[in-house]
Amino acid sequence: MYYFIIFIPFVFLTERLTVKKSAEISSHCFSFCAALFIVGFFNASFFRAIFNLADYQGLRDVAFTVNVALLLLALNYILISIVTFPYVAKPLLSLMLCLAAGAAYFMDSYGIVIHRLMIQNMMETDLFEVEGLVNKTLIFYFFTLGLLPALMLSKVTITFDTFAKELWKKTKYISISVVGILVLIMSMSQDYASFFRNHKPVRQLANPLNFVYAGFSYFTSINGTIDVKPIESDATITLFGKEQIRPTLFILVVGETARADHFGINGYDRDTTPLLTQQNIINFTDVVSCGTETAVSVPCMFSTLGRSHYSDNKAKSQEGLLDVISHAGIAVLWRDNNSSCKGTCNRVAYENMQHLKVPDLCNEHECFDEILLHQLNEKISVSKGSQFIVLHQKGSHGPDYYNRYPKSREHFAPVCQDKQLQNCTKGELVNTFDNTIRYTDYFLNNTIEWLKTKDKEYNTSMLYLSDHGESLGEKNLYLHGMPYAIAPKEQKQIPFFLWMSAGFAKANTIDTKCLKKMSAAAYSQDNLFHTVLGMLNISSHVYKTKLDIVRPCRVSPV
Repeated sequence: MYYFIIFIPFVFLTERLTVKKSAEISSHCFSFCAALFIVGFFNASFFRAIFNLADYQGLRDVAFTVNVALLLLALNYILISIVTFPYVAKPLLSLMLCLAAGAAYFMDSYGIVIHRLMIQNMMETDLFEVEGLVNKTLIFYFFTLGLLPALMLSKVTITFDTFAKELWKKTKYISISVVGILVLIMSMSQDYASFFRNHKPVRQLANPLNFVYAGFSYFTSINGTIDVKPIESDATITLFGKEQIRPTLFILVVGETARADHFGINGYDRDTTPLLTQQNIINFTDVVSCGTETAVSVPCMFSTLGRSHYSDNKAKSQEGLLDVISHAGIAVLWRDNNSSCKGTCNRVAYENMQHLKVPDLCNEHECFDEILLHQLNEKISVSKGSQFIVLHQKGSHGPDYYNRYPKSREHFAPVCQDKQLQNCTKGELVNTFDNTIRYTDYFLNNTIEWLKTKDKEYNTSMLYLSDHGESLGEKNLYLHGMPYAIAPKEQKQIPFFLWMSAGFAKANTIDTKCLKKMSAAAYSQDNLFHTVLGMLNISSHVYKTKLDIVRPCRVSPV
């Protein structure tokens, strides 16, 4: 409603500015007015968060709110003043307004904050995921806060002094602003000390400073050419593995946005996993992700770095789990129904399955996760030895959860068919998300049943885990991507379970009763790399036995 109210004066002002004679304004006055406009109209989420920090029982809370507003104004003035030069001011500010409009929408609608990893996630998404986010409210934000102000800006003549005078005035006014910022902070230093220390997410709501800083941080962290280095040269199948009669067929299913507490097998009060309940799976109930977005969690879980040492540059500059498996002589295939493998599968066989035209498995927009099993028989028949296959799901990717499953698989109703999730009731939203989990249950069960048909040829196994979780309106948060340190558990707790054929468990001397006793222990995606290497009987110096979940339950040494 707030942004709808400002639409009418924008239309009026736009009409006034379409007269033949353009309005004129000095560059420094323009910078101040633009900063004032941005602070007033693009920071509803920021000020809402500031208001929530104080109880307003005294003048100090009011003074701090005013102080923060003036600080934000000064910072925006400095930012805009830096780019206000002839020929570049209008294009740059028009772009900034459009980007800030988009940022305002996602912060206002989903409660997300803008940080470097969010920019990375945005840059690594695809057009089909972007399409899933577009709705009439986003268009309204973009038109009202982006295009209309940009049109008004095109009708304004910004006057500049000579270069020397302009530079001097900029230096003077920016210096005054810096002094003003220091005075504002020092005048309430105790309040700001707590603010800077304890409320980083609130600072990441300051629009457009948040995405300017995050974007700069992201793009400066990118190396032009990445030299991918091996992490080992000694990967080989152990003698124990070589002596097995049948080769191994191992499927790793990487889920998308599936939170652990909505799985029936984890004690959820709804039966979202009726088929998996009937399978003899080993379910690990206390597992956390490496990140809260795909761009971090996927490359992190396939690396040796672990969450504590992970960085995007490190992960992309070294080989990972799939490389080690391949070096050991096991055929590797990545099948994708998502927006890519985030660099983890760059050196192994890859198939993009999400836009195939297969009746019953695809619609006009995308394919359902069952497509990942399409013609898989033909793929494995090519190789005679052990094989490792990754199936990357679309899973429960939102906000258009209703597109993640066929209509015939809709079990809970009514559902939310609005991409602006706050427009749906809590019940509708949960119903739709739970339908995605129930469809994942159906897909995973099909995968297990397919593996059972290969028991005579292979020792078969399947491991499933999600990349991260999802917020469904708790604390007014939706989707995912919150900074890990303050992200809610809903975005970090993930489902993780293992299925093994009797032949696989016997051949690898795995005591399943022992594993089930250990299943309630705390684990993380850090365990994936080493658990997979151990189950595949791969020897290498990068393998750490302490992080192999299965190792303590193997009867014979390997």
